[in-house]
Amino acid sequence: MTRLDRRSALSFFAGLFVGACVLGVADTATARQRPAVRARRRVRRRVRRRVRRHVTFRVVGGRRIWIAPVALAIGWELTLDDNRVVVVKETKFVERGGARVEVVVVQGGDGKTEELEIVRENTAENAKDLQGSTLPDDDKTTPTIEKEEEVEVDN
Repeated sequence: MTRLDRRSALSFFAGLFVGACVLGVADTATARQRPAVRARRRVRRRVRRRVRRHVTFRVVGGRRIWIAPVALAIGWELTLDDNRVVVVKETKFVERGGARVEVVVVQGGDGKTEELEIVRENTAENAKDLQGSTLPDDDKTTPTIEKEEEVEVDN
């Protein structure tokens, strides 16, 4: 049998005391971190976004002509080569240089409108859907893409 003397009993109790103190400090440190981790969680929600496509340009006869998708519609977002996003407001045909050309009236993020001369043609680059801006639920006229996405939600 093992003998328990005063020295071993004191060292045993001192070890228990130090261990309890170390665990107590570790528990309070993790307790402070838990609320920040639990404050946000990920859930799947149905999100309505604008249709966004990338368009490139081609120079024909000294004029810059944008290559737009064939299915281009009012309300779509177009990403131009300089990573500028514009929203299509109107499409129309105008007379330029004796030829009838298609023009798209677009509005940029700063509110300015401009006309872009386009040719409708499907390419590998403008056929891919990009992630467009989120639309409010009351907007029923703008063409949208609905997808289920994981969103972070506050508790």
